[in-house]
Order: sequence, then structure tokens, then C-alpha cells
Amino acid sequence: MQTNAERPLLMLAYGFRPFFLLAGIYGTLAVAVWTAAYVGALPLPRTFSPMLWHGHEMLFGFTAAVLSGFLMTAIPNWTQSSPVSGGRLAALVALWFAGRLAFLMSDFLPAVVTAAVDLALIPTLAVMATAPIFAMRQKHNYFFPALLAAFFVADLLIHLEAMGLTAATAESGLYLAMYVVAMFLSLISGRIVPNFTAGALRMRGENVEARISMPLELSIVALMIAVAVADLVFDSAAAGGALALVVAGLLAFRMLKWNTGKILDTPLLWVLHLGVLWLATGFACLGLADLTGFVAKSTAFHALTIGAGGTMALGVMTRASLGHTGRPFVLAKPIPAAYILISLAAVTRVFAPAIMPSAYQAFIVAAGLMWAAAFAIFAIVYWPVLTGPRADGKPG
Repeated sequence: MQTNAERPLLMLAYGFRPFFLLAGIYGTLAVAVWTAAYVGALPLPRTFSPMLWHGHEMLFGFTAAVLSGFLMTAIPNWTQSSPVSGGRLAALVALWFAGRLAFLMSDFLPAVVTAAVDLALIPTLAVMATAPIFAMRQKHNYFFPALLAAFFVADLLIHLEAMGLTAATAESGLYLAMYVVAMFLSLISGRIVPNFTAGALRMRGENVEARISMPLELSIVALMIAVAVADLVFDSAAAGGALALVVAGLLAFRMLKWNTGKILDTPLLWVLHLGVLWLATGFACLGLADLTGFVAKSTAFHALTIGAGGTMALGVMTRASLGHTGRPFVLAKPIPAAYILISLAAVTRVFAPAIMPSAYQAFIVAAGLMWAAAFAIFAIVYWPVLTGPRADGKPG
């Protein structure tokens, strides 16, 4: 039986354990705080605008925790290397905590101190997590350290404006970060969703192979980069909008090969397909925002972040946490409800205000509460999974 003294050591055995738990807890708290601040019930730091604080913490707090947990678990599998654990993992977790505290206390810290503390996580993660990729010369995985570098630049743009060294770069930093997250989602989903789906169907006796087209995967990411460049460098709504619609179409086309209709009875799989559908929806909304103005750009980005990011985060964390702790892929009963809550939050934030603009504030609050509830369910249900020993008795 695990003792209380062994629990902290177990939490540092693999990156997914602390970071997925932190993502669940912070995904709940950060949105709950933001929702309370939105209705005037809580103050937020004045160094950054409320919208900037919210966007930054969801990207570089919540999303960074999810990415840290995923990369520090997946890369050792891809490279057959030892995972970062123990003191090195504890140091990375401490950097994540320090960044959250620095941003929260930014009113009382010099801007350069806030920046230095907050910016430390991503390059440290890149060095720790992706070193095996370079050691093994896995060129097909070089995208991941490159995207982490772009994610760091996005955070840097926010802090440069806060330090008074640039003008009007913070919003561009947020947008760049969202594009980078979309690229992560595309690359990761293109790899895991068809494989997981085909594997499950083979377990049912079907003769199915994972259909992954690397030219298509690379084309989608290249076009996402082009959308970001058109938007952030050339400020070309026409080019960015047209390219975004092409990305949406390719993401939808990619799903045609994934046997989505055959796994609708399996929440652990349909949630991943739903996340990719939200990714396509987000780029479709982005295209409409740029070309017609019918959809607000912030609405499109919320389709990407709440819909695609939130759904994929829950789907990946719930599955990976089971698999890497030696448990069968059987979901606890509350988890499908969490999946549904995330999509309801996205629908409420993205589409409901257009239908009933007079209830805009109520929809924002409702979406925030549903998001917080979904990740609270995850944190509560998966606490014993992430803090306890493997079910099969193996280390890790």
C-alpha cells in the first residue's frame, strides 16, 4: 500500500502526473476567477488588462500545463528514452507555479521580474522534453521544439509591451500563441486520433488500418503558419480568411478517413474526434470573421480555445492518465458529462451571443461556469489516478 511519504515521489515519476493534475485544478480556478472578475465580484491585477490576464493564463498557465504533461510523457515513448522525473521534474513544476504567482502579483513586481519568472518555463520545458528528439535525430518530430520556440516568442511579445519596450505587441502575442496551440492540436490529433480509433476497431474484430497522410498533415500546418503570417505580419484579412477556410476544409476532409461514425458509442474516442471538429469549426469561423465580419475574431478564437483546446485537453488527459497508470480504458461515469460540458461551454460562448445578443453577459458567465465544472470533474475523478500507484504494480 502507498504511504503518504511515497505519494510526493510518485507524483514526480512522470510528467503527466503533476501537470495534468495542475491543468485540471488551474483550468477550474483560473476560469472561475475570471468569471467572477467579469461580473465585478473580484479584482484582477491592473498591470494587464482583464482580457489580457485571462488570455495569458489560459494559454501560458492552463495550456502550458497540458502541453508539459503531454510532451514529457509522449516524447520518452517516441524516443524510447527515460522520462524526466524526480528533482528535474519538480524544478519544472516549480517554474510553472512561479510564473502563475508572478503574473498574479504583477502589480507589486517590476515588469522585468514578472517577465523573467513567467518566461522561464517554456525554454526549460523545451530543453528537458525535446532533447531526446535531437539525440535520436527524429526529424519528423522537430516541429515540436520549433512550436515551443514560437510559443515562447508569443509570451515574450506580451511582456515586452508590459515593460514598455514595444507598443501594441501583447495582443499579437496572444494571437500568435493561439495559432501555435492550433498547430500543436493539428499535429497531435493527426497522429493519435486515427491510431487510437483504428486500434479500438481492430479490438472489435474489424480489419482497419490507421490512415495518416504526412503530406496532408504537413500541408495543414504549413497553411496554419500562412494564416498566422497573413494575420500578424501582413494584416491581410482577405488572405488570412481565405487560407483559414482552406485549413478548415482540409481538417474536415482529414476526418473522412478516420471512421468517426463507428466510434460514436465510445466517449474516450468520440471526444477526440469532436475536438478535431471544433478545430475545423474554429478555422471556419476565423475565415468568416476575416472575410465577412459576420463573426467576431474573438469568437473564432474561442472556438479554437474552448472548443478545440478544451475538448482535446480533456480527451487526451483522461485517456493518457489511464493508459500510463496501467488502467483499462474505462471511463468513470462523470467524465462523459465533462466532455459534454466543454462543448456546451464552447457553443454557449461562440454561437449563443449571435442568436441573443442581449444576453451576452449571461452567456459568458454560463460558458465560464460550464468550463470550470468540466475541469473540476476531471480534477476530482483523476486525483487518485494521478497521485496513486499504477494499477498494474509497475513503476512510473
